[in-house]
Amino acid sequence: MPVILRFFLLLISTLSFSTLIFSAPSMAADTNSSSKNTSSKNIVAFVSDRSSGSLVAAAHRFLDLNPQHTISIRSVSQINLMSDKELMTLVVNADALLIAAVFAEPVERLLNLKYPNQQIRVAINGDRRLLSLNSDPLNQHQSGLFDILSHDQKKSLFKRLTSAEQGSYAKQLADQQKKWPQFTYWLQARGYWQNRSDENRLSLFTLLSNDSITLEDGAVENGTKSWPEIQAAETLRFYLNSKHKKTQQELTAFVKQSSIEKKAKATVYILDHDTGDRPGDWQLHQSLCQAMSANERSEKINCISVLSAWGDASINAVRAIKDINQHSTQPFAIISLQDFVVGGGDGREQVSDLFTELNVPVFKGIRVTELNSALYDLSSQGLPADSVHYRIAMPELQGIGQAHVLALAAATDIDTVTGAQVSKTEPVKVEITRLVNRIQKWFALQTKANKDKKVAIVFYNHPPGRHNIGADNLNVPDSLWQMLNELKQQGYDLGPEEYFPASAEALLDVLQQKAVNLPEDAKALEEMSGLIHNMTAESYQAWFATLPQPVQKEMQQGPLGFMHQRVEHFLFGAGHEYLLELSQPERQRILTELYEMMDSTMHDLHHALDGIRHKGRERALNLLEQLEEAYVVLIDTQKADISAYRESKKTTAGWQQADKLQAAILDMNIEGIRGWGEVPGRTMVWNNKLLIPGVQFGNVFLGPQPPRGWELNEELLHANMSFPPPHQYLAFYKYLAKDFSADALVHVGRHSTYEFLPKRGVGLSAIDYPSIVVQDIPSIYPYIVDGVGEGIQAKRRGIAIMVDHLTPPLAITELYDGLLQLRQLIESAEAASDATTQKKAIKALRHKIDVLNLRDELIASMDEELVVRGVGFSDVDDDFLLHEVGHYLTHLQEEFMPLGLHVFGRDWNKESIDTMMTSMADGDNLLNKDQSAIRKALTLSPKAEMSAFINALNGGFVAPGKGNDPIRTPEALPTGRNFYALDGSLLPTQLGVEIGQQLAQKARDENKVVFKKNKAGKNTVAEKEAIILWASDAVRDEGAMIAFGLDMLGVKPVWNSRGILKGLELLPLDEKRRQRRDVLFTSSGLFRDLYGSQLELLDKSVLLGLAASRNTINKQYPALTLMLIQALKPIDDLVDALDLEETQSTKDWDSESLDQNLIARNWVYEAKALLIAHPEVDVNILARQASLRVFGTAPGAYGAGVNRLAERSGAWDDRKQLGEVFIKRMGHAYGVDSEGFNSGAGAQNLFKSQLNNVGNTYLGRASNLYGLIDNNDAFDYLGGLNLAIETVTGKQPDSFVISHANNQNLKMDPLEVALLGELRGRFLNRQWIEPLMKEGYAGARTMGSEFVEYLWGWQVTSPEIIQSWVWEEVKSVYIDDSLNVGLDEFLKESHNVHVQTNILAVMLVAIEKDFWQTDEATKQQLAEAFAKNIIEKGIPGSGHTHANHPIYDFVKPLLDAEQANKLEQTLAASRMNYDEVNQDNSPARIQEIDLQQPEQQQKEAQTESQSEQASEDSELDGVDNYLYAVFAFALLLMFVGFVRSRRL
Repeated sequence: MPVILRFFLLLISTLSFSTLIFSAPSMAADTNSSSKNTSSKNIVAFVSDRSSGSLVAAAHRFLDLNPQHTISIRSVSQINLMSDKELMTLVVNADALLIAAVFAEPVERLLNLKYPNQQIRVAINGDRRLLSLNSDPLNQHQSGLFDILSHDQKKSLFKRLTSAEQGSYAKQLADQQKKWPQFTYWLQARGYWQNRSDENRLSLFTLLSNDSITLEDGAVENGTKSWPEIQAAETLRFYLNSKHKKTQQELTAFVKQSSIEKKAKATVYILDHDTGDRPGDWQLHQSLCQAMSANERSEKINCISVLSAWGDASINAVRAIKDINQHSTQPFAIISLQDFVVGGGDGREQVSDLFTELNVPVFKGIRVTELNSALYDLSSQGLPADSVHYRIAMPELQGIGQAHVLALAAATDIDTVTGAQVSKTEPVKVEITRLVNRIQKWFALQTKANKDKKVAIVFYNHPPGRHNIGADNLNVPDSLWQMLNELKQQGYDLGPEEYFPASAEALLDVLQQKAVNLPEDAKALEEMSGLIHNMTAESYQAWFATLPQPVQKEMQQGPLGFMHQRVEHFLFGAGHEYLLELSQPERQRILTELYEMMDSTMHDLHHALDGIRHKGRERALNLLEQLEEAYVVLIDTQKADISAYRESKKTTAGWQQADKLQAAILDMNIEGIRGWGEVPGRTMVWNNKLLIPGVQFGNVFLGPQPPRGWELNEELLHANMSFPPPHQYLAFYKYLAKDFSADALVHVGRHSTYEFLPKRGVGLSAIDYPSIVVQDIPSIYPYIVDGVGEGIQAKRRGIAIMVDHLTPPLAITELYDGLLQLRQLIESAEAASDATTQKKAIKALRHKIDVLNLRDELIASMDEELVVRGVGFSDVDDDFLLHEVGHYLTHLQEEFMPLGLHVFGRDWNKESIDTMMTSMADGDNLLNKDQSAIRKALTLSPKAEMSAFINALNGGFVAPGKGNDPIRTPEALPTGRNFYALDGSLLPTQLGVEIGQQLAQKARDENKVVFKKNKAGKNTVAEKEAIILWASDAVRDEGAMIAFGLDMLGVKPVWNSRGILKGLELLPLDEKRRQRRDVLFTSSGLFRDLYGSQLELLDKSVLLGLAASRNTINKQYPALTLMLIQALKPIDDLVDALDLEETQSTKDWDSESLDQNLIARNWVYEAKALLIAHPEVDVNILARQASLRVFGTAPGAYGAGVNRLAERSGAWDDRKQLGEVFIKRMGHAYGVDSEGFNSGAGAQNLFKSQLNNVGNTYLGRASNLYGLIDNNDAFDYLGGLNLAIETVTGKQPDSFVISHANNQNLKMDPLEVALLGELRGRFLNRQWIEPLMKEGYAGARTMGSEFVEYLWGWQVTSPEIIQSWVWEEVKSVYIDDSLNVGLDEFLKESHNVHVQTNILAVMLVAIEKDFWQTDEATKQQLAEAFAKNIIEKGIPGSGHTHANHPIYDFVKPLLDAEQANKLEQTLAASRMNYDEVNQDNSPARIQEIDLQQPEQQQKEAQTESQSEQASEDSELDGVDNYLYAVFAFALLLMFVGFVRSRRL
């Protein structure tokens, strides 16, 4: 197309857009026809993206009437892209400035600007910090009027004027202006804005343009001397099927008649803001209504849009829904498009109560204005982190959930008159269909008879096997039994009575036979295949082919396949066509994101290959390098010319070569690089069929969640990548949805694995694996009330309705046996009447300490005092010894102990209730609280759980509740609610900061700074503190651990009047805080997803701490000045504010010495080291890299990987392999995006360098239930971190556990003390063991598959703590029954024997790997018992007992010949024998460049390769294609150095 023609068409399209939106006929009132002040005014407006379009329309009308004025409008998105200079230029040249509906990122920048004194400024309906900027002529431009108001005064001033009982809007406004005369102008402006109409927006510009209006006596008149009258907007509007505007009365009659005549099957109410019907937003309503009327499944659904203003009006909107539907017997549901909370803060509980009364599901629909469909497609995060709190978290407070992203940003246009970027959204048809289908399924639950409903119940079975049917602190077999019996009572069809199990034990028998995963046991799979459903490969393939193409590619070809498909899509496919429709800046942004996605994936693939055991590793790295360079050329070509690839991809030589390189890499079959291959894969496959374990009772199916796949592909555990589930995983859920036709899906207990599958963190789409798994089935999730952090992940990523359940009863820990004897010896010594008796008691005490192996623990707890006294443990005086041992025992008794397990829906007995109430009263938790009400809530909880479960299955609403540890938060009772988490915008709270500061002071007092020395003996870098951040504890402790880290940095959060974080404050150094510590943060994947904004907050805090030595660095290291400027760019606004506010007290705020500011000290050393190591890399990039301190797993990835490898003990030989995996997985840096740095990018080398200088590590525990050895997260993150540091430095750091479940008793213990204290106090204590024995198999599983398994994790990560005596004690209790409670016989009973086998296996592995030094008799005893169980009962499952585990080579020599032979026969029958596919690992005719060769040799190799290819490769047909190839690879060579320069 000729250039001139293209320009002409672009001009026409621009004019057409303006005409389309702004050609409405003028309807201005006389008061708007002209400005009374005829002088020209320059008006500037900063508005939200959503408001820009309507404000631009009003601006056009105003300027038509008042051409002497000018108006400039900028949306929030535009502000974010503007430089400070550009922003300041706009502001200083404005006569009047409007700031409306502005939140988030621009707020700080706007607050830090300098404004002209006589400028009119109106800040309305946005972040309340901006109110301080208001300045108007009625107050002689006096600013700061809002700052002096009290909370109650602000509440009165800010109330919305919508109360019909208080008269018309005009009257209410006049009353307010009379009451608040100093805010008359602001109230008038706010009135125009809030009464959203074209007329009122026009009047707002009239107000801003005229500063000469004066009013007599402060009164507001409605005559010629007054401002334009406010046209009161409708606070409620209704539409039927997005076409007909209706009154509430009309809709009430319509719905009633529809119900009588059955004209529609149901009704959906779309609850939206009052702006929902404006152009750009209304299309979503239209698309939703169209999807409901044209749904393929059944007849149409009534679609009613309810639009309301904020506050009271939205409460009335929900009341209106109730009234409209009151005479209908048909099902209905609500889609809420409103963000924040419906009804505003004051109306939150009223609306929650109304939802409970309506008892229908309330779905969250989301409009995303920041990202278009392509950017969302490429996003690894999903919803922008700073929007999660108001789009997801706050609606959850009212039970609104099952969120779907229904609209994304459409192509933007720049208005030529105002310069505004006009944003619109366009519906996402796929997501709308998904939501409507889901609603249909909920309607089925409301209308189907219970006998016809099909329910699929899925339980946890990971690691796979017979030893591991269970969930966290829940007796799963008994809970399933309770649920089945309740379903039977409710009329569900559970099949013939004779086939229904007679007891929970009988149910367990059936589950063990048909409903466990045994992916590595050929004999078991063969036997099971005849008892359960077998899905043919053809059936699965037909369904698999319907999945999105990126998913299919990733499943079959791994991350490389996914990336290759994405690049192809945007360069040659539908994505390319989409790009053609966009503006150049939008295209560039998308192609940049594509490049970043490719670069990040390649980075991870490189690290996945590090240390991998494959003969072709070097060649794979070489091919990967070439493929990356090919992608770079292809993407850059597209960037330069969007039309470059209009021709078919098949004739594009560069793409052909990329295709071949990708195929060559995949053909090498390297685990960690390839995918699961073609259908059906290998996991849970027998005779080419996918096995679906489970048991069906009538219309109820029970089955185990499928294995994740690494059981058969252990190399995956060494990679840093996140992998999709194997084919059988998807096949299992395909069976539930399509074959069994489940009406509801129930996952039982904490936790499942599907909510941790890869892809976006929040705001999932059809391409994300949790969405594929759940499909459109209503998902109900019983979950422990104290598991909120992970539970919120299940709610959001699992698209689930939570039904929380009780913890077990918690009791105060009792001393026993040797520990009790210690207490008695202390009392004897203290009560002794003569010195001889006391000496005798103390001598016995010292002896008992050694017998119990307590010496090392006591030394660790007394370490600081021993140093001060200058003595060793053996030399301490008697009084000090008595005090410290007594303190140790008291510490044990302060911990709570779970007694047994909870059974879902089963009432507690009086003793359990009394025990729990006693524990809740301990530590003043019930002070000033109604104990009788709390006891009642506790007592009613089990019934409430089952009632909520059944109500959810009836398609009802599960009321929201505050989940947490019931002991510290009694408000978490009663259970049976849809729990929510603390809103991230509030963290850390002021209480959290108070606790965090106390903890930081304790850490500074107990752990002095250590400097590393250079060869000359001079101090160099200072050792760092490393802090672990978990979501669950952030919920419990209100962000105390975040605050702990901030205080160590010397930074404090700042809140607004509503407790929402608004900024950071640099704290001065003083007597308490003599130094600014350098802190490294490691975040769990859950924390990243729930509290992503806090990661940016921490990054900014590190930079703010660095800035405190800006002047010092500039003076002492002038060569680093430019690097420092670049490093501090993300906090320019904070630094500028400190410079502007510099007073006598803050003078020289940036001149701290490098002995005081350890952040700055280390930055200097690390920046210099990076410069020396990477002279080819841009110094601006290195400057930022030296400041990075926040790390975690890759976006969409979960877990540090250490726990997976620990439980697969045959997959590694050296502990350091686990440390390397931790570094690979956790080595992704997070923070504020800046030049050369994208948050979430792989930065393993940087992470390694940070670990090299860590001296102390900290993990916080804020739960009264959870400790260190009852979950695998503690050793995964803290143990893994310590092991990673040891892997880098050769030694473990000093490690501490912070216990702050009780804010009145904060403790910081060395890891050794905390870990072994928990071991002694709980897991070797009959008080814990005996209640579990009453739980049967579930209790045995808790002992073996949890405690012993997690103790093993600590063994691997902390062998200096878990010494041989620990295993001797565990064996004594669990194998030899030293407590005389019958534990040895208990573990041999029925299915408990599988747990015992696993315990024996762990012990034998500990011996075989040389952790446990023991005698031959012990080895033989364990080996014989282990072999006997395997021979007689079979292999329990995966982990430490699968048939190919190397432990058997250790065990067999310890057996007699007969037993060894029988064991081998059993193993042989169980081993999986896969036919090895012979593949040539050297694909033919692939042109390769050895990147290690000199350049000349590379050219020669290239020439030779090209010659061979030209003669042999029939695909390259003709001279033209050959020349294209030569040209493309010449470009590739040019990019070799470029690519290397980007990667450290």
